[in-house]
Parts: sequence; C-alpha cells; structure tokens
Amino acid sequence: MPNFLERLAQEQNAQQYLDFLIMRVRTMLSDARMSSVIGTEPGIDLTTWLNDYIGNDKPENGNVAIIDLSLVPVDVIHLVVAVISRIIFEALQRYRKVNKIELPTVIVMEEAHTFIRKFSDANDEISPQKMCCQTFERIAREGRKFGLGLLLSSQRPSELSPTVLSQCNTFLLHRIVNDKDQELVKRLIPDNLGSLLSELPVLPTRKAILLGWAAPIPVLLEMNDLDRTKRPNSDDPKFWDVWTGIEKRSIEWQGIVKDWQNEGINNEEDEDN
Repeated sequence: MPNFLERLAQEQNAQQYLDFLIMRVRTMLSDARMSSVIGTEPGIDLTTWLNDYIGNDKPENGNVAIIDLSLVPVDVIHLVVAVISRIIFEALQRYRKVNKIELPTVIVMEEAHTFIRKFSDANDEISPQKMCCQTFERIAREGRKFGLGLLLSSQRPSELSPTVLSQCNTFLLHRIVNDKDQELVKRLIPDNLGSLLSELPVLPTRKAILLGWAAPIPVLLEMNDLDRTKRPNSDDPKFWDVWTGIEKRSIEWQGIVKDWQNEGINNEEDEDN
C-alpha cells in the first residue's frame, strides 16, 4: 500500500502532499501491535466471524459471544471496538434487507464510559475516541429498527454521551456516591420519587433500584448470589495479606514476557509454573 501511494504521488507530482501520509502508513504497518489486524497471514473470513460472534442456526453452539479486550493497547482499542460494533450493525442491516425480518441482538458494553464518552460539539477534532462514540450514538438512534439493542454498564454515568443516554429506557442503579452521577440520575426520576436518591449512596452490595420502561414504578431489587466459580474475577486485591506475607505470590517474569511478546510457552514450562 505505501509503495502504491508513493508511485501515485510521483505520477501526479504530489510528493510534497503525501510524504507525511506515506510515512505514517509505513509506521503503522511496522507496529507489531497491529500485526493481527493488518497482517498478511490468512485470517478468519467474514462468514466465520459472523457465525462465531452473532450466531448461527445451531442452538447447541450458543448465541453468546464474549470479546475480551483487556490487553488491547489503549491507543488502538477504540478503533477495534468501533470496527467490531460497525460490523455487527451493518450485518444486522443486511440481514433484514435479505430476510425481510430482524435478528434480535444485544451488545453488552462493560466500562461503557471508556468507549461512549461525551464530547463537546465545539471540538471538531476527529479522534479514535470520538469516532467510537459516534458509532454507538448511531446504534443507539437507529439500531432498534434493525433488531440491535445496547446494554451499557458504567460506574460513571455522568461521563456517557447524552445522545446514547437519551435512547436508554430502563435503568438499573446500584450504589452511586459521586455528586455528578447523582445529578444525572435525578433527571431520570420523577419529582415525586426524588426521595429514592437518598438511598443510592448507601445501597448495600447486590442491591439496586430498577426504573424505567421495565418497571411501572421504581423497584428495589436484590441480585442473585452467583456461585464463586461463576463470578467474574473482580475481588479486591489482597494488598495487606500479600505485603505482610500472609499470602504468598510467586514472581517469575520470564513466562509472562514470553506470553507478552507472543513467543509462546512450551508444555514443560507450563507444568513447572
């Protein structure tokens, strides 16, 4: 691609306008973190990806896909999320066009404030973060008629895009202590139910208030107690126990570095560690 751009620039006598662009393209192509996205090795085709992540005609395979992006570099994660969501949205648009009926699908977004952060309209700068937010704003506005819904989870609702929030019709509120977040919630609750806000900062664990389209009146709920083997790995780190020696932690960085640099670890090393 950069060689092709360079040849076009020479033919059109426009090197001075494209030199910087070509340099940026070469830099991106040489970035090892992008190799899995733009690599030349044969990868998964679109049909297989859609079968794996949106669903297929075999219920025994399940129709829930979990995409773990926790180790994706910060400077490319917004591009990855934006591309994934756009593929899902367009796939469902084309599904309705071909089949004349919708395929009900829901995107569940954890830590939504990271990807759907509100931006000032006065800022015309185009950034990966803004493009990602705009993608979800379009899904929030238009996704319903194509069978695509959004379920957002966030600890900072005040940082979410107002456009996306305005399309949400059901809210499940856990403990909220931040003033800005409480002010946002206050606008969601009728004036005669404002006393509920006083309970938000002191809600115990597993308690939440359900309000909106799913509940005629706000309801206090208790979340089911999951078996420990099914819970997410989100317990508080045991700082004091580890620092004081009550619990031991083995530190062996070689295996982590090999995994980090995609060098792989043989079975013998796995058993030793």
